[in-house]
Amino acid sequence: MKTTYILILCIVIGWSSFGQPQVTISDFEKLDNSNWIGSLMYINYTDGQEVTLRTTMQILLEGNKILMHTKYSDEPKANSKESIKIRKDGAYLGNEELIEKNMEMGILKLVTKYQGKDNNKTAMIYKTYTISENEFTIEKRVDYLDSEQKILRNRYRYQKVSG
Repeated sequence: MKTTYILILCIVIGWSSFGQPQVTISDFEKLDNSNWIGSLMYINYTDGQEVTLRTTMQILLEGNKILMHTKYSDEPKANSKESIKIRKDGAYLGNEELIEKNMEMGILKLVTKYQGKDNNKTAMIYKTYTISENEFTIEKRVDYLDSEQKILRNRYRYQKVSG
């Protein structure tokens, strides 16, 4: 009887984690020690207009972290450094829950979600990371919880320069 309960418990635990996409640092090897050039397109909060800025990015992998140093050619005060840690056995990128992982023809597509604020409104925020040998994009989409409004907030689009 005890063996039956243990078997059922193992099945339930295995079943509950089935289908949960996971990543490891090796999924990001194409990005390690690389330099990228591209642009950031974003929708301006004040007038709703699309703005595009030139940008470069350097990416390093360090342990279980993805380190990104972003420089904005036209707005150097906006330069930033970001560290994204793979967490919860690969189910999270930082605080973003991984909800989709696909690999097709050498292109890795990851979709994450998290609840946050955008334009001072509570929203579910989705990010789509697309990684190939020579291209890297990050799209941020916002789904406001208090309305039907869904928007593309910004998109980073890069071409590999070296690495």
